[in-house]
Amino acid sequence: MRFLQAVIFAFATSAISAISSGAWAVGFKDIVISTKEDSDAAQSSFAPDTPKIFVSAHLTKDVPSGSDVNIAWVAVDTGGAAPPNYKINSVNLHIGSLTNHVKSSMTKPNNGWPVGSYEIEFSVNGKVMETTDFTIK
Repeated sequence: MRFLQAVIFAFATSAISAISSGAWAVGFKDIVISTKEDSDAAQSSFAPDTPKIFVSAHLTKDVPSGSDVNIAWVAVDTGGAAPPNYKINSVNLHIGSLTNHVKSSMTKPNNGWPVGSYEIEFSVNGKVMETTDFTIK
């Protein structure tokens, strides 16, 4: 029994390390959230008056031509400004044979971005494959 527990612990530790290093991500790599379109410098925090937030990602070979990719912007916790895990907006993209990069953006709401935590979900054919977080401070 101890051997089985050790194997399960080793597997769980490996999976956690792979997830945190980005090696576990299937379908997307080099995800960048920024105030500048097509930026190489990622940001994780933005001010409430940020005019526009951009996200971009490169596709891996795990996303074949003909796939449907969805990029969803989610307000995870905004202190009551929106319900928890509220999907703000999303964009659907049909992947062609020459597509290797996807991007999306959100413009500041009229009253500014509510302070809180947000995430961007990347789905392929309806299955969430990757998420990335950012905050508004």
